[in-house]
Amino acid sequence: RHKQPLVKSYLSVHTEEQAIPGILPAEAPAKKFDQRENEKPLSLHSCSVCGKDFPYASKLQRHLRTHSGERPFPCSMCEKRFPEKGLLMIHERVHTGEKPFPCTFCEKRFASQGELRLHRRTHTGERPYHCSICLKSFSRHWHLKTHLEAMHSEVVAGFTRKKFPCSDCEKSCNSAAELRDHQRTHTGERPYQCSFCDKKFALSGTLVRHERLHTGITPYHCSDCGKTFAQQWTLTTHMRTHTGEKPYSCTQCDKSFVAPGELRRHTRIHTGEKPYTCTDCGRHFSLIHMRIHSGEKPYQCTVCGKQFTQKGQLKGHQKVHTGEKPFSCPDCGKSFAHSGAMNRHRLTHTGERPYHCSLCDRSFNQSGRLREHEKIHFAFTENQHAQEQHIDLV
Repeated sequence: RHKQPLVKSYLSVHTEEQAIPGILPAEAPAKKFDQRENEKPLSLHSCSVCGKDFPYASKLQRHLRTHSGERPFPCSMCEKRFPEKGLLMIHERVHTGEKPFPCTFCEKRFASQGELRLHRRTHTGERPYHCSICLKSFSRHWHLKTHLEAMHSEVVAGFTRKKFPCSDCEKSCNSAAELRDHQRTHTGERPYQCSFCDKKFALSGTLVRHERLHTGITPYHCSDCGKTFAQQWTLTTHMRTHTGEKPYSCTQCDKSFVAPGELRRHTRIHTGEKPYTCTDCGRHFSLIHMRIHSGEKPYQCTVCGKQFTQKGQLKGHQKVHTGEKPFSCPDCGKSFAHSGAMNRHRLTHTGERPYHCSLCDRSFNQSGRLREHEKIHFAFTENQHAQEQHIDLV
């Protein structure tokens, strides 16, 4: 079987490379070393191995090296060799540290324009490689190929699913890259460091999504209301508020939810995983919530002695002493210690008021302001009830 032609029909991709805005003229790639100024394709030059046609003999010559394995361009600083001079030039930047291609969204720089193009997709959310079977999209070609092998091997003729077993457990992965990522669950390795704070991650994708908390970049747009999101799954969940879809149903009662996390939290009521019932609000909570009522605060700040009920609250508080403000508003540049504070601040730019009073038509940009406002209604109701009781007594 000829695997590649059969697979090509399923690889629905944008093959045209788009110009990257923000690239300085000096960064334009130099002309090919063996391409003549006025060379014209008088006739096609065919590869005798695979039959592929090329407009120039020089391009055919480079292509033939993919069959012969010839690598005539050696690196002067290590033992590696390359089939093209351009690839050698990019490689040499590993030794020199040169990174002439800056990202226009962040401060990162790259050794090649191809690396920059792939990186920019983490900011723009662009996914130019589309699966024509299930309509999923991917930012890299090999991600699409791995998806086809893993999910559609029975449909796509010529694909045979190759398994990569883990040596530490019984799990089998669909690619070497997936296996490498999985093995970090055993080793605890977290090689991806956030460039804004001290957090590290096992997966590059998790790092990309985390850094959007710092940059405020939200590449996923709701077509119904225009709201934007940092992650694809949050957009998908949000869209259900428009459609009314609640695909996650509880097996023990008739309730349904828009997101799996909501269902998981709900099922704890049935499983008893949260055995404490709040006497004030009647909701079910873990021991952490009960500390609010008991007053227990086991986490103490070593600088000022202030105590907290949760470890995360202590970590957030410590930024008061360090002055660390790793979350910057992408609209005005103002910095904040917490992502929540930045998100609340951004509402002052958008004018959005997502917190609506259920008793009147007023809206607010902060939940605390809504709570303060609702007290007006409650006070009025209680006062009216007291007056009615007084009238009855008279």
